[in-house]
Amino acid sequence: MWISKIKLWKTATFRVSVFFSLAITAVTAVVLVFVYWQVVKRDTAHQNRVLAEEVARGVNQTLPQLTREVDLRITRDLRAIDYAALFDSGGKLLSGNVDALPAALPIDGETHTIGLISRSNIRRETVSVLVVARRRQDGSVLLLGRNLSEVYAFRQIVLEALALGVVPSLLLAFIVGTIFSLRATKRLKAINRKIISIMQGNLTERLPTHGLNDDLDHVGRAVNLMLDEIVRLLDQIKSVGDNIAHDLRSPLAVMRIGLERALDNGSSDDLRSSAEKALGTLDRVMTTVAALLRISDIEYGRRTSGFKTIDLVEVCANAFDLYQPLADAKRIVFTLIAPEPLQVHGDFDLLVEAVANLIDNAIKFTPAGGFVEVAAKSESGKPVVRISDSGPGVASQERGAIFKRRYRSDATRHLPGIGLGLHMASTIAQLHGFDLCVADCREGAAFEMSLRDAA
Repeated sequence: MWISKIKLWKTATFRVSVFFSLAITAVTAVVLVFVYWQVVKRDTAHQNRVLAEEVARGVNQTLPQLTREVDLRITRDLRAIDYAALFDSGGKLLSGNVDALPAALPIDGETHTIGLISRSNIRRETVSVLVVARRRQDGSVLLLGRNLSEVYAFRQIVLEALALGVVPSLLLAFIVGTIFSLRATKRLKAINRKIISIMQGNLTERLPTHGLNDDLDHVGRAVNLMLDEIVRLLDQIKSVGDNIAHDLRSPLAVMRIGLERALDNGSSDDLRSSAEKALGTLDRVMTTVAALLRISDIEYGRRTSGFKTIDLVEVCANAFDLYQPLADAKRIVFTLIAPEPLQVHGDFDLLVEAVANLIDNAIKFTPAGGFVEVAAKSESGKPVVRISDSGPGVASQERGAIFKRRYRSDATRHLPGIGLGLHMASTIAQLHGFDLCVADCREGAAFEMSLRDAA
């Protein structure tokens, strides 16, 4: 869809590839120009030195020797000296291949670039020459020169090589940018197909990664993690909805049957009784829904933002004070044993809720005149909370089942409750890294919540 509309040359990969290729090309061109400049500079310096040395040597020769030397230079040394001429003090040519002494040429023994016409030039064209002229003691002037056409031809060759080198670099930049852009576009198209599939409701799809650890892989992994979290939240919503629907079906059906029977009987007393029972059922339903939502929030929300260092003894004391009036009403001996502070990392309110559920369970099943003991202590360097009572206890075969959601023992179904208290306490304990289990004891039941060893 949208990816098919992206022009190749508009992709970031193509632009970056071309940019770096152009940068490399520019650097290469600068290096070539520098090399060209250095070669020309050294070649010119070499020619200047050769001409200066030759003219200095010729000044010290006798006139016959020098005349003969000039003739030899013209005929035998064409590679080093192209022009050689000897003029008398009046400017008359004595020997050489230059018609006349150039008027604009300074006779100072230094090299100069001038236009010169040689005697051998049939077309009488002016050529650019690197020339030096020096006056001898007898007044005559020695002129030596080198044709610069070879130098200019060499410069032209270097410039052409530079151009031929830059053009392939630009072409290579385009090819490299195209190749990388095609690869990136191919990956983007694959990502686009996955996104379309996900938008159509297929949440099991994930964006492809290639193990290159580049930007697209980083984005793909981040999006995949986000999708995992979305799926988890959707599962949470579905699970909460399914649990609520399952747990409400039976009580609502019972309430409906009761109301129908009351309507059929028609008496006001039956209607009133059924309405009161319906209200009681609704209260239990609301309690169940609240508990299920609370468990889901703990299980799936992983509420750890409020974690901090807290005192486990203070947690137990808060829960103890909350249930002290209920224990007194049932004439239960209710005690708290906490000899020293116990520092743990967790959410204070959640841990109070877990301990309170365990205390509530103990008081509920302990008969009048019995006892419930809450102890917070350290065992083997680990904090432990133990709630023991003198109730009927827990059968060995049910010790694992009682922590399941909505589990009710056959022996305790007549007592009030919705079967979620121990499950919520177990969920909170697991969130904080505690193990919750039924401990061995002589009488009644004992629930022990101990901190697990660090991994």
